[in-house]
Amino acid sequence: MNIFSIESFKHNLRIFYLTALVFVGLLLFQSCGSDSIGGISYENAPPLPDTSNAVKALRFDDGLRIYVMKEGYSDDPFEVTSNDEIQVHYTGRTADDGEIFESTYINDYESPRIFNNLTPDRKETSSGVAGPLIDGFRRGLLGMKVGEKRLIYIPPELGYGGQDGHRLREETLIFDVELLRILN
Repeated sequence: MNIFSIESFKHNLRIFYLTALVFVGLLLFQSCGSDSIGGISYENAPPLPDTSNAVKALRFDDGLRIYVMKEGYSDDPFEVTSNDEIQVHYTGRTADDGEIFESTYINDYESPRIFNNLTPDRKETSSGVAGPLIDGFRRGLLGMKVGEKRLIYIPPELGYGGQDGHRLREETLIFDVELLRILN
């Protein structure tokens, strides 16, 4: 009597091949992944500009600092107001270590963002209710001209400081912003 039958040998061989196939598939899947968390990469984001190259620097008593890195188009009479809808490119970083936490430069794409509420309050818009931006970012956008680039340094109190549990509530934030268009 033979303990190993041809059928059991074939069954064990199929299990071996299936296990090997799953293992190789997992290795391939892991090697194709991104080094970034959640598959989001900010490698395409521009580097943080040096504030010593600013054409203008504004400092406010509450800690907000705005550096104009490139002036907007001088022949354009329009500046951003709280009632405007705007399109921007931006990258948000922490001041301590430069970690990018948000950007319109995601993976290999540039996806400009539209903001339609530059007031400090919730606002009814054509696409629903829009909550306000963090105060330092909102204030840093006001007065910009199309083509202008700014660095906005935001202390925690004007950022996420009032939001319990937010991971950036104790962080000074830096936003590198370029105004592409005023839409209205």
